[in-house]
Amino acid sequence: MQVRCLSLLALAASLVNSTPSNERKTCTIQASGTNVTDDAPAIRAAFKECDRGGRVVFNPVTYYINSILNITGLQDVEIDIQGKLLWSTDIQYWLNHSMSVGYQNQSTAFILGGDNLEIDGHGIGTLDGNGDYWYEWIRKQPNTSNYPGRPHQITFNGLTNSVVKGVNFLRSQMWTMSIIHSHYSQFQDILVNNTGNRFQSWRVANTDGADTIFSSHILFQNWTVYNGDDSIAFKANSTSIVLKDSRFYGGLGIAIGSIGQLKGVSETVENISAENIYFENTLHSFYVKTWTDDQNGYPPNGGGGGLGYAQNLRLKNLETKGMRGAAFSISQCTRFKGAPGQGNCTNSQFQLRNISIDGLKGTTKSGRVASLQCSAVAPCTDIELSHVDLKFENGTSAKSYLCGNVKENKGWECTGKVCEGGSATGEC
Repeated sequence: MQVRCLSLLALAASLVNSTPSNERKTCTIQASGTNVTDDAPAIRAAFKECDRGGRVVFNPVTYYINSILNITGLQDVEIDIQGKLLWSTDIQYWLNHSMSVGYQNQSTAFILGGDNLEIDGHGIGTLDGNGDYWYEWIRKQPNTSNYPGRPHQITFNGLTNSVVKGVNFLRSQMWTMSIIHSHYSQFQDILVNNTGNRFQSWRVANTDGADTIFSSHILFQNWTVYNGDDSIAFKANSTSIVLKDSRFYGGLGIAIGSIGQLKGVSETVENISAENIYFENTLHSFYVKTWTDDQNGYPPNGGGGGLGYAQNLRLKNLETKGMRGAAFSISQCTRFKGAPGQGNCTNSQFQLRNISIDGLKGTTKSGRVASLQCSAVAPCTDIELSHVDLKFENGTSAKSYLCGNVKENKGWECTGKVCEGGSATGEC
């Protein structure tokens, strides 16, 4: 298959099969049927055999994944997931063997990449990280944010001209999906449910739905995410990305960043659009988080001093139910627990500009429509809000717009001074 992307919204209509399915070499993976036998070697062997113009099939059974999967360089491959991939609960193995994502010292259990791939779960194919064990374990550690070696469930690295559709992701070990160095690809009809059997999803940190890094021309469509952190986050050098027709429950909402974490390194986020998004019991609908200009420690739990900008961020038709914090939040004072020092909350050199939200309605538990803590060194400019109608359950309107170091605002007026303080979640 091949994706000729005339525009992001035309991705789905632009797929052309270069090799018909009935002419492809097919590699059907046989499952062992027991968790004491690792099915990862059989999976690696199937992809090696059918890595060019082939078809790899997961039967409607459970595959036990007891070791890392690093599958890249595929070309024109159909991946048919009818069953479940279930990761083992050997936490010490994963801490010692998870692979580098290539960003923020993060790691992963599964790397998958290639050109012209079609990954189809048909709405039933599932990747299950067995995250309950991780959620229980991480709460007992001194570092509950970014524990070294705690893996993402899957990393798409170097995925181009491809489609991922109809796949369910359950109880991810940490971030569900990191997308890095990937371009002209779409992710549609995806379910992420990181609600543990013993913990509510919004109580589990770092269970992001998806994070983009050094990637462009990506379409996210028809996502449903239950989690306890960023619903979807656009990080360093994410450009020309569309998110639409999706539903987010219990997490933090759509995020830009965190960004500006690497001292002296310039990064950008631009041309991001989100439309027709529903939020229920999330902390925000949309928030931006950048590090200060002071370097306090190193990634993943420290950093600062980064350069660059985020611009042309467009959001339209956002609906909320039971919003827990400011619907729209900016914090340019990101720091995480365990990072030394307090930092200056107004000295970031990373600039935010040209941001618009058109259509923000629904119910909230917070009086803050906006809480914008921007940098005095590089103030936020050209922030536009229109057609805002947020109400408490009793029907009264939320009317608070708190801001600091915001210039050229359009369609709204600041009603008070914002709190200045460190945050990893968008507000003091």
